[in-house]
Amino acid sequence: MESEFEMSVRQFLARPPFSLRGLTADELSLFCTALTHDSYSNEARNAGKEVPSYERLEFLGDAIVEFLVCEAAYSDGSLATEKDLTDYKISKVRNDSLGEVLSGRISGLEDAIRVGNGHISEDGGKKLSPDMRADVFEALVAALYLTRGMDAARGLVRLLLRPAGRPRAHGTC
Repeated sequence: MESEFEMSVRQFLARPPFSLRGLTADELSLFCTALTHDSYSNEARNAGKEVPSYERLEFLGDAIVEFLVCEAAYSDGSLATEKDLTDYKISKVRNDSLGEVLSGRISGLEDAIRVGNGHISEDGGKKLSPDMRADVFEALVAALYLTRGMDAARGLVRLLLRPAGRPRAHGTC
């Protein structure tokens, strides 16, 4: 039987931009890991449970995001010099700018992230930094890459590259 967190992750992933349904138990587990901050993992470990955090997935996702942003910049053709390409890449993949861009582009992202008590405010809301949002996004990109391939990851990374407010095409990532 699925936990409440697993059911909420399924619901989160069923909505755009993911539109994922019919996840296997292993795929769901990977996405649950991608949405688990190390503060939650540490608290679980102190309670005698082993719950992995997104850190390993973030490592892979960071490299995938950087690659896909570089690929898009190169393919665009309007950035003529290596300096232009590098400046573009840096502007898109820095955690602070990445975290800010993600606000509002993935509906329900902040609610989906599992954090420890130190990241819960007195009113029950979550205290998430732009860095935390960026890290989770990178972990989700890695989970998507591992379960659905590079084209699906590429589609999700396009969220970073599209101007704010521009509608996205229908379909999965």
